[in-house]
Amino acid sequence: MALAEVGQFREAVQYVQKAAKALYEAARDVFEQVKVTAQRLVELFVEAVTRVLAWVDEHKAYLFLMAAVAAGVIALSTALNLWGLVELEKLTHAASLTPFVAAGVKEYSREEVFNILENALDPYEKFKEIVKEANVGRVKLAEPWESLRVLIMPKRSEEDRLMRGMGAEQYSKYRKDENYKRALFYATLALEEAFGVYRTALEKYAKVREKAVQRVRVGEEPFKRVMYVADLEKTKQLAEEESMAFEEALSALRKGLNEYAFRYGLGDLLDVNEDMARRLAEAKQPELSEFGGVSFGVKALAALIAYREYTLGRRGAFGAAAWHWLEVGGSARLLYHAPHTAYGKAEKAKAERLVAVKEMIAEALRRLFLKPGADYYSRFVELLGSGKLALMLEGETEKSLMFKLFRLKEGGGLEELGIRLKISKVGEEESITYTLIFDAEWREFFRQELEAAVKAAEEVGGAPAR
Repeated sequence: MALAEVGQFREAVQYVQKAAKALYEAARDVFEQVKVTAQRLVELFVEAVTRVLAWVDEHKAYLFLMAAVAAGVIALSTALNLWGLVELEKLTHAASLTPFVAAGVKEYSREEVFNILENALDPYEKFKEIVKEANVGRVKLAEPWESLRVLIMPKRSEEDRLMRGMGAEQYSKYRKDENYKRALFYATLALEEAFGVYRTALEKYAKVREKAVQRVRVGEEPFKRVMYVADLEKTKQLAEEESMAFEEALSALRKGLNEYAFRYGLGDLLDVNEDMARRLAEAKQPELSEFGGVSFGVKALAALIAYREYTLGRRGAFGAAAWHWLEVGGSARLLYHAPHTAYGKAEKAKAERLVAVKEMIAEALRRLFLKPGADYYSRFVELLGSGKLALMLEGETEKSLMFKLFRLKEGGGLEELGIRLKISKVGEEESITYTLIFDAEWREFFRQELEAAVKAAEEVGGAPAR
C-alpha cells in the first residue's frame, strides 16, 4: 500500500516542482538578490506542502517526501532533515509560517557540522559556539545537531518543555551534571562518524545490488510470469564488502567511544560493554525496559548493530528505533532516551522503510554468503556452476512470498532445482525471514549436516531429527 501511495504522490510532486520553477522565472531578479536558487525554491515548496500534510497525517507527509526523493525533486538528505523537523514537532506547529529562510542565515548540513567538529581542538566547546549562533537565529542546524542543540543548550522555552511531565526526571540529570551533556555529545559524535562510514558503504551496495538482481517477465499471455535473475558472483562480492564495511564502522565506533571516555574522563557514561550492547540490539520490545540504565556507549554500539540487522530485514524493536532516529529523527534523541522510550516514539512516528521485492530477494541471496550460512550452503552454491540463479514467483499472501529456484544454463535454458525460497514477515514487529525449502531428493546432498544435527540432538537429550 505504501508503494502505491508514493506513486500517487509523484504526480503531485511534479506539479509542485513546475509551480516553484514558474514562480522563480517570473521573479528571477528578486530571488537572485536574496540568494534563493530555483532548486532551493523547489525545496521550499515541497517543505510547505509537507507542513500542511503533516498537520493532518504524518504518514502521508513522509510518503510525500519519499515520492519527492524518488522523483529526483529533492535530495534524500534534504528530505530526512525536513522529516526530522516533523518528528521534533516544529514543522507541524509552524504550518502557517512562511517557509523562506531569512537572508544571511547559514544552513549547516549534517556533514558540514561533523567536519567542523572533527577538526576542532575541543569539539564540545566548538559545538557550544555553534549553538549560541543557532539560538540567536544566525545559523540553522540539520539533524542530529539540532536535537543535540536542544538537549545541551536549549532556549528557555525549549528547556521548559523538557522539564514538563515524565521527561523532567531525565532532563534534570543534564541540568545538574555537565558530564551528562558532554557524554551525550561525544557518544553522538562517535556514532555519527561510524554511521557515516557504514552508510557510505550501504549506498554503494544499493547501487550494485540493482545490477545483481534483475526483474524480467517470461512466457506468453495468459501464462506470463514474473522472474528474477540473480548474479551470484556479484552477490557474494556484495556480502563480503558489506560485512567488511560494518566491521570497520563498528571498530571506528569502539575506538571513538574509548578515546573520548579516556580523554574527557567519561568512562562510566561512555562504557563500551559489547555483550550488553548486543543483548540490547537483539531484545524484544517487552525487554527494552530492562536496559533503561545502560550507558551512552552501550546504546551507541547497540544502535549500529541493530541498524544493520534492521536493514538486513530483521525488524527488531531497537532496530526499528535505531533506523528511525539515525535516518529520520536524529541520533542524539536515540541516545538521550531510554531504549523503550526511543522505540515508543519511533513507533508513534510510523516512518517505515519501504522495501521492494527485488531488494528482499537480493538480501535473501546475499545471506547465503554471510557466516555461518556461507559454509552451510557452499556446496549448494558451487552446484549452480554458471553463477546465475533464476527465481520465479510461485505464490503470494499478505505476509509471504514463495519463489521456485532454477539454475540458469549457459545456453539460456532453465533447470529446476527442487528448491523454494520463502520470504515472510513474522512476529509483532514483522521481522522479515528468509527460508530455503529443499525437496526430498536433497536429503542425500545434506546427509553430513543432517547426521551432525541428529548427533547434536542426542547429546543434549533431544529426540533424533527425522
